Amino acid sequence: MHPVKRERYTALREHLDRRLISYAAATAGATILGVAVPSGAQIVYTPAHVVIEQGGTYSLDLNNDGTKDFALHNSLRANCSTFWSSLLALPAAGNAVQGLTLRDRNDASALNAGAPIGSNEKFVKQYPLLGAAINSPGGGQYSGRWLHVVNRYLGLQFQINGETHFGWARMTVRIRLNHPLQALLTGYAYETQPNTPILAGQETGQSDSMPAEPGIKGQPEASIAPQPATLGLLALGAEGLPLWRREDAD
Repeated sequence: MHPVKRERYTALREHLDRRLISYAAATAGATILGVAVPSGAQIVYTPAHVVIEQGGTYSLDLNNDGTKDFALHNSLRANCSTFWSSLLALPAAGNAVQGLTLRDRNDASALNAGAPIGSNEKFVKQYPLLGAAINSPGGGQYSGRWLHVVNRYLGLQFQINGETHFGWARMTVRIRLNHPLQALLTGYAYETQPNTPILAGQETGQSDSMPAEPGIKGQPEASIAPQPATLGLLALGAEGLPLWRREDAD
């Protein structure tokens, strides 16, 4: 090789080597600091294990920016000898929950993994109900679509800087007459690109690879573990729901 060409080739190779080393060092540093290196994925997933006690409210911040996007409220009301237990997903201003208005009630959909969440779906804003039980001396009844469900998904529409985004929250819910309503949030995610749909349970940008349905930590998928007394939860029995009644078909 001509001396001049060899010198230019050597200089170019050294330059590329330095660039490669700098990139590798920066990537390693980001990994050590816990900063995600962009890889084309546009979905942010947050694992969780949050018990929402009866009478309690959990503020769901989908994009973890310090602003409440939804309030998951486990309500208990009483009037003489009648008790109402209900679980609501209350949207902040401009937000909504995937569901339908049936009669005078807004029902939040209990989505299976892989269900689409986006602008083509229907959303409700006013007091979206997951499920409820009414106990009275004359008997009892149920309403809503989240009755005794494991790892179902709440479709969510919310605002970031005035732009519409979509996401989901995964929950397990137990509703029985004469028992505290039990709710467990096990994770949530959102799509960082505005007006871009997401699939229920989708944790990465690859829509063709859905994650397996996760069980509740340390427990079979069919049951919620009894929690410590400070959480105010009771274990579920194996009996069914004798007065199960959906007011509207799915």
